[in-house]
Amino acid sequence: MNLKNLKNEVLVQNTKNLIKEENRILANVLAHFQEIETRKLYLELGYGSLFLFAVKELGYKEASAQRRIEAMRFLKKTPEARPMVEKGELNLSNLSLLERVSREAQATHAQSVAALNLIQEEQTSVAEVENKLRGYFKLESKKRVVKIEMDEETYQLWLATKAKLGEAKDASAIKKLCESQVERPQKKVRQAATTRTAGVVLRRELLKQAGHQCQYVGQNGRRCENRHFLQADHKVPYFLGGKTVPQNMRVLCQQHNVHAYQKLKEEKIF
Repeated sequence: MNLKNLKNEVLVQNTKNLIKEENRILANVLAHFQEIETRKLYLELGYGSLFLFAVKELGYKEASAQRRIEAMRFLKKTPEARPMVEKGELNLSNLSLLERVSREAQATHAQSVAALNLIQEEQTSVAEVENKLRGYFKLESKKRVVKIEMDEETYQLWLATKAKLGEAKDASAIKKLCESQVERPQKKVRQAATTRTAGVVLRRELLKQAGHQCQYVGQNGRRCENRHFLQADHKVPYFLGGKTVPQNMRVLCQQHNVHAYQKLKEEKIF
């Protein structure tokens, strides 16, 4: 593309036209994200979360994927924002911020719309927008700043850990990682084939066989990489006569466990 021969006014007009197209494309991308989440298509393809799908399947950087997911979720619950996106009156950063703050405030639809109109009054920095929104929702800052120094190898390990946890933010990933390492007391019961829940011994055996990883395999042959919040699931459902024995058990992450149950309902198995 050679732009050197374009007249100044043509160059400026072409740029404006491209920006309009860019805004329209962003709105369409977010609409596609919403439909993918509605269909839970990422589960079919072996991903434990929409975030992992966006990073590993669509090729987004972690922060970019998180912003688009948050923006999509705000548009989903506040459709009044969509025309603003298409017109370029609302950018991705502010959309993402609106979702985070309104979710923290447990805002109603009316409050979300009011917050949306509030930040349209003037163009300000993201930090100023956040202060304005937190002031509107009467939210206090409860964040703690912790500085951690690490070498490059450790940093790369941390990035890989966050990706596996399906979290883009350090704080959320740390919380999920800590929760996964704290063993909750489990009631030890005598295991029998007619027992609905896998006991401690059977669960330990299943996790070992699964390599402590979700065993769901998507339509494309890809196995889910989730290693946290794993559950022992019956291949033949317990309520359909399936026994709680190793041959009829598998390890699934929470989301794929729910997904497998929904597929049985869609197939009218029960």
